[in-house]
Amino acid sequence: MKKILDKIIAFYKKISDVATPTAILAIICIVVTLALSSANLLTKGTIKELQIKNENAARQKLMDGDYEEAKITIDGNEINYHVVKDKTDGKIVGYIFKTAAKGYGGEITVMTAVKADASVAAVEILDASGETPGLGQNVTKESFYGQFEGRPHDVVAVKGGAADKVKNEINAVTGATISSKAVTAAVNTATDYAIHIIESSDEVITIVEEILPKGDELK
Repeated sequence: MKKILDKIIAFYKKISDVATPTAILAIICIVVTLALSSANLLTKGTIKELQIKNENAARQKLMDGDYEEAKITIDGNEINYHVVKDKTDGKIVGYIFKTAAKGYGGEITVMTAVKADASVAAVEILDASGETPGLGQNVTKESFYGQFEGRPHDVVAVKGGAADKVKNEINAVTGATISSKAVTAAVNTATDYAIHIIESSDEVITIVEEILPKGDELK
């Protein structure tokens, strides 16, 4: 009988030796999860406020004027954007869009100011944090995104430093063609939206040709 009792005691002790660490680990996981969730809830509002502040600053940097929020439905999708009006006469001088495209490591978010003739006024990269440091993240440098300024819609990013301005091409970042094309796609989406808005407007506006006959006009 004593041997049987010893075996039973040993069995429950063995279970206890395994169960106790498991229970402790489970409790730790629950506590950490709750802590992270609480931190996310506490910082969510602050992060949103910072995002809005950064976007407002980017708009002011891209195009001067009075801003009006607007929305339009294109192909069943509701597009939010800003109309930019001249501070003096109230005429529309352009539009600002926030668009995104898939890069190498995630979505790249871009803010594009488009003039009333559908050409690009300026570009700001809002987020490229998912791209490779030293490569894809170089799309955030002015030496790259500054190439879009003054371009008509349907810009093409090419690698090798052989961009032809007459063909509306820009040079991709060396070693980061995918990231460069993602930014280009986001900018082209913005100009496509602008063209749709302009063509839907009662105002008669001449849209810049896709490919200019002279490269000098883009310099």
